[in-house]
Amino acid sequence: MNTFLDRFFLLRQTPDPAWSRRRLAVYLTYRGVMLLCAGLCMGMVLLILAAGPYDNEIIPSYFQHLDLLLLNSLPVALLTLFFYGLFGRAWAAFLAGGGIFFGLALGNYYKLHFRDDPLYIEDLLILREAKAMAGGDHYNLFFTKKILVVFSLLLLGTLLLFFLVRGRITGWRRRTAAAASTLLIAAALTPLYLSKDYYNSLQNYEYLNKLSPTQSYIAHGFAYPFLYSAKDFVEFPPSGYSKRDAAALLAQYQDEDIPADKKVSVIAVMREAYVDFSLYDIPGLDNSCYDPYHALEAESLTGDLLTNIFAGGTIDTERCFLTGNYQLHNFRSNTNSYVWYLRSQGYTVEGSHPYYQWFYNRQNVNAYMGFERYRYLEGDYENFTARYMPEDAILYPEVYNDFVKNKSTGKPYFSFVVNVESHGPYDTRSNWAGIEYLTGSQYSDACKNAMNNYMASIMRGDRDLLAMVDKLRADPDPVVLVLFSDHLPWMGDGNIFYEEMGIPIEPEGEEGFRLHYTTRYLLWANDAAKSVLGGAFTGEGPTISPCYLMNLLFEQCSWEGPAFMQAMEDYRAVFPVVSIHDAYVVDGIFTYEIPKERKELFQDFLCLQHYWRNEFIQESAT
Repeated sequence: MNTFLDRFFLLRQTPDPAWSRRRLAVYLTYRGVMLLCAGLCMGMVLLILAAGPYDNEIIPSYFQHLDLLLLNSLPVALLTLFFYGLFGRAWAAFLAGGGIFFGLALGNYYKLHFRDDPLYIEDLLILREAKAMAGGDHYNLFFTKKILVVFSLLLLGTLLLFFLVRGRITGWRRRTAAAASTLLIAAALTPLYLSKDYYNSLQNYEYLNKLSPTQSYIAHGFAYPFLYSAKDFVEFPPSGYSKRDAAALLAQYQDEDIPADKKVSVIAVMREAYVDFSLYDIPGLDNSCYDPYHALEAESLTGDLLTNIFAGGTIDTERCFLTGNYQLHNFRSNTNSYVWYLRSQGYTVEGSHPYYQWFYNRQNVNAYMGFERYRYLEGDYENFTARYMPEDAILYPEVYNDFVKNKSTGKPYFSFVVNVESHGPYDTRSNWAGIEYLTGSQYSDACKNAMNNYMASIMRGDRDLLAMVDKLRADPDPVVLVLFSDHLPWMGDGNIFYEEMGIPIEPEGEEGFRLHYTTRYLLWANDAAKSVLGGAFTGEGPTISPCYLMNLLFEQCSWEGPAFMQAMEDYRAVFPVVSIHDAYVVDGIFTYEIPKERKELFQDFLCLQHYWRNEFIQESAT
């Protein structure tokens, strides 16, 4: 009489030596096929979370595109098979592989809800920052039916495999071979997953806007665009890149020293999420609160800064300004920057950010960019206040005091400052400031509370900043002030408060793109600096990307600057706006594609940028 395992031989943990080759082949194939199918199904299940807060109709659209289904499911299946090789047990492999992608998909789901920004591979380097933000009062994690369904199916799949695929891989050689085979398949698929042309060829935009980076990501699912983001995490040279040719491009220019009689001090302040909402014609908003700042603008050079980021990603604007890069890379060692150049010119180079030094790894990266001293919350600003995000009323007096202290060195001074008091998100539950900047029955209480609290924080910032400007105005030493903002502020999950205020914030077409990514910059000089430099520092300046803002400062100061800046100045004349989102201003015309007659020049721009990012030039750091 046959035993149960003889009848259902596929459920055996190990094959019977007496089996025929056919039965053994069926047994082995069953294990692989079941695990592959389980991984593929889990990859499809995770698409339930891919759209985040967007329309649920997006989810069925994934199943209308076989290529998208496979591209999103294969990574989960391959990781599951890899773990099967390591663990030898199907249920453990599925739980590990599916669990890892579930965790990533969940992070993407929350990030879309909170920031309207998807999860990228580079975000995995700042998990500590993400944990700190999620632990705040305003990023409250929540549980939804979608999360429950996906989690339940992960557990159900694990349970089914525990009972239905009991066959194990035994012996370390067999497990190693199985895991290695999976890695080889993954390596073979890597060029497909990183192909920009193939990525752009996949169309799933019935409910989404292709021009929105977030919505374009969602249109491709989750696992696929997440892995595709590796092309930005690991920098690949532009097509046709030659290190020798790029060096020759830079060699056409020579570093120029700043004339001794024109070495004025510079204080650059990047204000967190600062925006002049009076420019948007919002009904019920008290625009008069901006009057003091507008008075400063009237005696300054001002213009639009078209950034790469929206509502988050502060360091992008910050480091593009300091390095001249139009897109960032991962800083792991000394890197070319304008800070190094100023240091080589005899400047004291330092700065302040009254927040944790580990946030965005600033304590290391700022040193890589050439800063001699940088002040953070730890051991410094924490001694002035108990506030989690120290107020500008403490920051700006310290910035001015550092400027004054430097006078005893006889050296010109460069300071780069990033405030934190106006960092979002902003309280939606109550108007803790007690001042009503935004009123009107057409707005929800949450919208009015967020706006009033945001406005209160930046108005306090204006007051404290202008107090420092008054001190600089009266100071006998020449100093130039550079002010700009990193990005527009968070205004509700999914930008809902922007919608309430009638601001079309989605980056559709030129107008939408500009609204989504534009902040303002301001260059101001005290009378002593104007006398030394002979410039007016007034009027409306050009619309530029952050990588050119230092160029504009040098232009106003009549400094030629380092060789790289001179090269960038020539490119700025043609490409004043270069966005990582494939949007440009070329010869004064906004476009999503570089014109044919400018492609060769733009290729030179890309190659020189790559060279500058990856080849540290020691001569500029002496």
